[in-house]
Amino acid sequence: MKNIGIFTSGKSDWNVQQLEGEVKKKGIGCVTFPLSELVARLDSKPRVSCRGYDLEEFDALIVRWVPKGSAEQLIFRMDALHRLENLGIRVVNPPIAIERCADKFYTSSLLEDAGIPTLPTVVTEKRSEAMKAFEEFGDVIVKPLFGSLGAGMLRITDRDLAYRTFSALEFGRYVYFIQKFIPHNNRDIRALVIGNEVLAAMRIGEGWKTNVSAGAKVEPYELDDELKEVALKSAEILKCEYAGVDIIKNLDKFYVAEINAIPGWKGLQSVTPVNIAEKIIDHLVGQ
Repeated sequence: MKNIGIFTSGKSDWNVQQLEGEVKKKGIGCVTFPLSELVARLDSKPRVSCRGYDLEEFDALIVRWVPKGSAEQLIFRMDALHRLENLGIRVVNPPIAIERCADKFYTSSLLEDAGIPTLPTVVTEKRSEAMKAFEEFGDVIVKPLFGSLGAGMLRITDRDLAYRTFSALEFGRYVYFIQKFIPHNNRDIRALVIGNEVLAAMRIGEGWKTNVSAGAKVEPYELDDELKEVALKSAEILKCEYAGVDIIKNLDKFYVAEINAIPGWKGLQSVTPVNIAEKIIDHLVGQ
């Protein structure tokens, strides 16, 4: 490999800095640019470019950020990634994986269809059906259909609060994504899969919302063989080359809550001696 490109948010990002360092250690050129500045052409070259770079000149492109935008903007960005892949450029994670993991309902439905235990969930556009789901579950987590880092998640146990929340969501024409709250001792498991290996895992805990970005504490965790197999299978189902697999355990039961196709690993790196960025680049170069 001669050149690797990394799509970033344009801001300082610890994960990107780690990847850049490992790429340069191997004597490979590295350029970062924002996904929001793509230019695509038909019947002329460069067919896909960014900030003056012809993206077909790169051996691989790592997607570390897909910025928010309108439906048209998001569709175009993913279309451009698909086209680059069709032109023979290695895109990691593949656009199909990013699309699948970005949609929580699609993620969970694919997992359930493949026999992976998922959380009891109701997704609807009708407020009346959302209220029925609350009445059925009693204790629920309401999430954005698209979202990350735990932003916008609410736990609701009160009927009046459920009514007010669902009314506000109806006014904004949002989809109701409602999951039954499963007691888990305020501890979640995050496993990092790279290729056909579970590289490391950690247990995250503080409150019911266990997000490192929100200040949750982390500790190393050793997955048993069953959960390793589940993590690997989950990443494979979503077509991820590397992925963060979030698992909830309740007594002797487990549920795969989410799959992250653009996982950060700063928290996990703090509790494992494995150089995660190096492993990601080794996987990329090795493939």
